[in-house]
Amino acid sequence: MRAFRKLIVANFKQFFRDKTAVFFTFAFPLIFIGIFGLVFSGGETVNYQIGLVNYDNSVYGQGISQVLEEIPIFEMSAGELNDRLTELEDGDLSAVVVIPAEIEAHIAAGEAIAITVYHDPSKTTSAQIILSVLRQTVSEINQQLTQQPILLTLTEESIMSQNLRFIDFFVPGILAMSIMMTGFFGVVPLVEWREKKVLKRLGVTPLHRSTVVLSQVIFRLVLTVLQAAILLGIAYFAFDVQVIGNWLLLFGLLLLGTLSFVSIGYLVASRARTVEGAMPIINLITFPMMFLSGIFFPVEIMPDFLRPVIEALPLTYLGDAFRQIMVGAPPLHSLTTDIVVLSGWLIVCMALAIKFFRWE
Repeated sequence: MRAFRKLIVANFKQFFRDKTAVFFTFAFPLIFIGIFGLVFSGGETVNYQIGLVNYDNSVYGQGISQVLEEIPIFEMSAGELNDRLTELEDGDLSAVVVIPAEIEAHIAAGEAIAITVYHDPSKTTSAQIILSVLRQTVSEINQQLTQQPILLTLTEESIMSQNLRFIDFFVPGILAMSIMMTGFFGVVPLVEWREKKVLKRLGVTPLHRSTVVLSQVIFRLVLTVLQAAILLGIAYFAFDVQVIGNWLLLFGLLLLGTLSFVSIGYLVASRARTVEGAMPIINLITFPMMFLSGIFFPVEIMPDFLRPVIEALPLTYLGDAFRQIMVGAPPLHSLTTDIVVLSGWLIVCMALAIKFFRWE
């Protein structure tokens, strides 16, 4: 029994000496609870900006318009169709509802007439919620106004030029996430080299230190390109995922994203003395970034107080840029803004990493 107790104590000592194991056992679940709690447990109501185009000035048209404006989660803004569709394509609206003309005449003749909703299928969660609410609302309006078999229907129109599936929108996010992981975890060997005095030994050789860093960066760039080629190849051959944008621009963004996250990783490495110290910092940065950048959850469902954090995350801009180029999705930001922000992260973090990095 005494030996058994000593083994138990030894196991606990070994466990608590392993900072990474302690982090993933205790801190990591708490981070998840915190993130999901902030996103989903708030009392704030999610609101969607909906454009309204009403071609019917009769009692029927005005009644339908009023019912739509009373939906709690919709903030309606009336206007011309072309203007509203432009706002939808720019990402300023979540959907555009068009009420057709001469509803009363069609209902009197017993003819079906459709309300049209234009939406962005790339925002999968938002589109599902909006379309579900509109279907139910149109059904209720039909019963209240016509008192007849269903004559008022809902027609759904996508603003996308191609019929894309969820997997088509998911792949750009996975690609952005893989680049982030490569950039952050790629600096762990450098920390390990410093911890084991490998960098110190290299320092007394004719090999210049910049050569060591440059070789690491080039290695990460080649690895990222290979990783992206495998990911896109599997997506294409296994799931028929098409890239409809400019391949050269995609390649350039791939390199920019890799350099940006490698520079952030080097900044982390400049402050971490050991691998055990670097890993919790890396995990503390990467996991919240995955769940707050729109990669897995749409930005629209996030509470307002998290928006400044979302706008500051580099992964938000990389994922947004990839979706614009690969599937032509409406942007959260312009492509120019995405590139400028990622370049800013690259320049600032690399400058700080150069200033604070220690070789010994």
